[in-house]
Amino acid sequence: MSTIKELSPLISVVIPTYNREEYIMRACETVLSQTYSNLEIIVVDDNSDQDYLDFLEAIKSYQNIRYIRRNDNGGGSAARNTGVEHAKGEYIAFLDDDDVWLEDKIKLQYESLSNNIKASHCGYLLKSNNKGRIEPFDIISQADLCVNNKLASTSGLLCSKNILINVKFDESLHRSQDWDLYLRIAECTDFSYVRKALYIYDDGDHARMSNKYSSLTIAEYEKRLDMLEKHRSLIGERSYTMHVAGLILPSLLSRKDKINIIAFCSSKIGVLKTFYYLLKFLYKKIRLSK
Repeated sequence: MSTIKELSPLISVVIPTYNREEYIMRACETVLSQTYSNLEIIVVDDNSDQDYLDFLEAIKSYQNIRYIRRNDNGGGSAARNTGVEHAKGEYIAFLDDDDVWLEDKIKLQYESLSNNIKASHCGYLLKSNNKGRIEPFDIISQADLCVNNKLASTSGLLCSKNILINVKFDESLHRSQDWDLYLRIAECTDFSYVRKALYIYDDGDHARMSNKYSSLTIAEYEKRLDMLEKHRSLIGERSYTMHVAGLILPSLLSRKDKINIIAFCSSKIGVLKTFYYLLKFLYKKIRLSK
């Protein structure tokens, strides 16, 4: 009898894109160069202003690349959901258009699955400094994910379509859509984890995130807490408090309205916890500056 390791089912690769035609062919090429060959590529254009004509001309000779253009701009979660709906594969993987896969990624992740485990993730390298993040686990459960997002970007996700067609990306969230998805997938299956860096994560925007947060209004901060509020009871008060503080307090260094930000954080996690995490953050900054 054949086992899951001996089969080679079709795997769909969903690549969302928006106004970045210069990246998209490179992303497709990293999929085409995979050692696992039974793949289809679904490029979902989230209603870009660019026309992508050069890309469309370049893929005419590829039967396993499909281009789908959405009629409205719904964001990355909406684009990924569109890809899931059009996928023909038994499993689905995701690749951001500015990230790059290593050639054994899909092969190693597929081999890590079993009859009981229908989702997989892996380590990665940061494009900015080539440093890797690899978790010390072979299996990651929902309990593990309640602490933090141990799985990071969706460019490392491989999951059964039967799960993803029901557990879709939450298009209403403003932040941490990947963590939200993983928590809900973990209600259906644990994740196998390949302890190797199998993709290169473009962290350019994330390196400047603190600068972006320094200009947010309180109302905009409130929106960015929506994922934590959604899963507050699941992840527990300790994790909720730590992540709220970690999102709000670092921007104090570059803000003029420090009192308002401290008051907002206190309204979410309490005065004592706010000052505890503030002191912890400042101590860490001082140590790093020495």
